[in-house]
Amino acid sequence: MEIIEKKEMDRNIVILLYIIFVGFLSIALFLYGFFPLMYYDNTIATQDNIPEFIENTRVKIDTLYQPIAKRLIIMVIDALRWDFITGSIGKIAMPVTSSLISNSSASLLQTKVQLPTVTMPRIKAITTGMIPSFIDVVLNFGSKPVTGDNVLLQAKRTGYKSVFYGDDTWITLFPSIFDRYDGTTSFFVTDFTEVDNNVTRHIHKELYNNNNWSIMILHYLGLDHIGHVHGPFSPLIKTKLKEMDSVIAEIQIKVQEWNQNNDSTLFIVCGDHGMKDSGGHGGSTISETTVPFIAIGGKSHKNHIEGPIEISQIDIASTLSVILGVPIPYSNIGTIFLDSLYDLPISKKLFILYYNSNQIFNHFKKLANYESEYAYHKYLEAIKLHNAWLNIKDHPDGMTDDIVLCYKTALKGMKEVLMYSIIKYDFQIITISIIFLCHIICILLGKMSSKSAPLKNVAFFIILNVLSWLFISYVWKDENTVLLDTKNLFATVITLCIMIVLIINSYLLANIRGFHIFRSKKTDKGVEKWLLSFGSLIHAISLAGTSFVEEEHQTWYFYWVTALVSLLYNFITKFLRSHYQQNLHAQISIKLLLLLIGHRTLRKLNSTGDKYAHLPDIAGFLIKQESKMGMTIVLIIGLVLLMWIDLIHGSRKRKDLSFLLNSIACMCIYLRHMHNNMVIKIPFYPQTRGIFEVQIYWFLLIMNFVNYIYDLIHIRKCNASSFLRISLYFIIQMWIMIAAMLHQPHSVILLPFQIIVSSVIYEINKNGTTQDIQVLYVLAGNVFYFYQGNSNSLATIDVAAGYIGVQSYMPFINGSLLLINTYAAPVLAYFLLIYHAILQHPYNTPEIITRFSKTCITWRLLPIAIYTIIISIQRHHLFVWSVFSPKLLYEAVHSVVICLAVFVMLILATVQEIINNYER
Repeated sequence: MEIIEKKEMDRNIVILLYIIFVGFLSIALFLYGFFPLMYYDNTIATQDNIPEFIENTRVKIDTLYQPIAKRLIIMVIDALRWDFITGSIGKIAMPVTSSLISNSSASLLQTKVQLPTVTMPRIKAITTGMIPSFIDVVLNFGSKPVTGDNVLLQAKRTGYKSVFYGDDTWITLFPSIFDRYDGTTSFFVTDFTEVDNNVTRHIHKELYNNNNWSIMILHYLGLDHIGHVHGPFSPLIKTKLKEMDSVIAEIQIKVQEWNQNNDSTLFIVCGDHGMKDSGGHGGSTISETTVPFIAIGGKSHKNHIEGPIEISQIDIASTLSVILGVPIPYSNIGTIFLDSLYDLPISKKLFILYYNSNQIFNHFKKLANYESEYAYHKYLEAIKLHNAWLNIKDHPDGMTDDIVLCYKTALKGMKEVLMYSIIKYDFQIITISIIFLCHIICILLGKMSSKSAPLKNVAFFIILNVLSWLFISYVWKDENTVLLDTKNLFATVITLCIMIVLIINSYLLANIRGFHIFRSKKTDKGVEKWLLSFGSLIHAISLAGTSFVEEEHQTWYFYWVTALVSLLYNFITKFLRSHYQQNLHAQISIKLLLLLIGHRTLRKLNSTGDKYAHLPDIAGFLIKQESKMGMTIVLIIGLVLLMWIDLIHGSRKRKDLSFLLNSIACMCIYLRHMHNNMVIKIPFYPQTRGIFEVQIYWFLLIMNFVNYIYDLIHIRKCNASSFLRISLYFIIQMWIMIAAMLHQPHSVILLPFQIIVSSVIYEINKNGTTQDIQVLYVLAGNVFYFYQGNSNSLATIDVAAGYIGVQSYMPFINGSLLLINTYAAPVLAYFLLIYHAILQHPYNTPEIITRFSKTCITWRLLPIAIYTIIISIQRHHLFVWSVFSPKLLYEAVHSVVICLAVFVMLILATVQEIINNYER
């Protein structure tokens, strides 16, 4: 019997490892199919693309299409919000810029930014006139050169010299464009001054001593960095805006001098994206997607009193091309807005509108049924009127307004249709990944037979899967299927992998002998059973609504409170009805009541979601305190609690050493936040960048690892069965230590509170069912995830956490730190669940880990399996990119992180089983 049980457990571990692999594969395939990398047409526009005829009438392009400005200066201020210019802070912090706008010496336009609102795709939009892929939000951390047409390439081919200073993303995207450049890394978000000083120090030299250039681009990062660390309402914002205003003033003086000497120069100040009220960006709020576009040195400064002129960010590329007199980039779908910058002769104005319309129409006519579109008819009408106007001797002014209106209507219509149709999905890959996810959910929920299924059953499932694949291929034969239709080694390997997975899945499905949906013993009122059986399913289905995605934390808060109230009711009832263990029931009831009170407090620590994220919260109150006393107290309480917990649960033999190491670690955390000016400064402590303290902290982690190795050597001699418990305690300890260093100072206190909550859950369920423990731990992990301020908006990602203690850009390290900081609570909940389960069942640890991990993986993969179906159906929804797509990324990463944690535990369980067999 023991041998049979061991074989079954080994099989379960192998199946779980296989499920983790298929889960990774399915998620990766779905992301590839839903967020395909855009394959730009690498055609480069030439002078031949500038039309010489309008219908049958020849025009003189030598006179109609000439450079409007000889010099162009573009100053990009990263994360420059619209209200930083137009709001009250702009008038105070940027007096020079405000006066230029108010006295009509500069044009102010309102730029609408497409998603995702991160730097790299925004630079692509500005220079190519094309909408980048949403997945560029991930590629933002590892940019590749732009291979398609762009305005900078056109300028270089025409003979213009370009110089650049600032964010080195530009240098990565355009490695051979600039004659002179000096890049600064954009990823050290705690650097507010040096990163901008490295840009400003070049300006005077380029303006006065070495001005043989035609295009100068400056990209300032300091404002964005302050936003990430302190938010848009920090006093540091005003200081940084004043600094930017002084730079604008210096450049504007020289621009004015050049223009007076007929050396026509245009100076543009703009933001690449905005900044959310919480300080991040990447989402779709107005403050993130609305930025200013200021033009200084043009000939038309009509700032509308009734409201600002709105442009799209992709319109900038075509407009700059016309200003420089170079061909519009071939891939451009943006429309020009020269009316707001220059007063051009009507003949030039009409020709430029025709050129822009003709260039966009070359993309538009590739669409199916384009001839039925209203924009197409307006385009034909505009050309017809334009040609007639050219052939009338006196060129009547009465026609020009109609021609301009027709062109602008056609341009707007074609652009909107192209923006909508530019996204292509790989439906074969999407559907295959959904089928795989459904397969593994069935395998997880199924009760596997101890005997192998008959060959005919396996063959049935193989045939069923193949027929499903063929049917899907037929249904989506007209859709874009880039990956599987590609004739290369990668596509062949993926196809082979898909076929192998289909066969293995068919074998496992054929071995299922019934299903159990989150089996659970009934409690008194069955609420926990309801949460176990249907809570995850209802939550996943609710994500079909945008409001449920944006306010997902409310769902988990409701589940958490429901579970606690149900347990509180049960224990109060037991206390009143029975004299048996009354003291225990009373203590548990009080603890549950304290958990409810704690929930009400902690949910106000960091406001999250969408509708109410702007409301005051505890974190905002602590940050605004000039004395920093409140933040200091909260941080110290959190650190002291962590030390106290480790002192209670840690090794009794080395408590003194543990206390010393923990004290030094807590001091390093405090000094790290002191460097960021978040807590009270220690007198006489030298000013540092905070790097040294973090490096000491990593050294302490290494010391902790040495202690762990010592413990393993010790238990090998006396009690090898405790390997798993000691290893898991070490992992939990390391996870908490790293998270404590990465968290914001006011969020550090969440770590000890989550441990305390988990301990209460463990005590409550010590004599209860193991499944009830699982649901409460998972709920606790989710609510603490939202307590931290996380949401389904990319703007709430604390980018600064990825660069703490790092002196150079290392994608793997930076990404790992970001993941640990973001998903600290759910992973900690899983580790604590397993740890407490091992304490409760110390003699069957591998089996406990396998059983609990199986349920946790099911809870994690079920929502993403359902959500992939939802987002595929909702792919044409108005908010698919602003709401559903960010949530998909969060679900995917969350699933991968939890599966990695489970993978680690399964490896430990396997090692423990090997040790147990060796001991026997």
